Amino acid sequence: MNIVAGYRKMISMTQAEMAKHLNISEVTYRNKEKGRVPFKDFEMEIFYMLLKQIKPSVSITDIFFT
Repeated sequence: MNIVAGYRKMISMTQAEMAKHLNISEVTYRNKEKGRVPFKDFEMEIFYMLLKQIKPSVSITDIFFT
């Protein structure tokens, strides 16, 4: 399974919900999650802040660069 998808599921969000948080379309988010399109820095930061509330020990590196 994709690491980003796994972390998204850990915080009980659908792709549509995460796309809304990032202010992008669901299709664009899906392409980012599949690695077809890179996440922008501010998108990574938003994702990280949402996940950090549930898993404080996680880092951006863990999510996007592992």
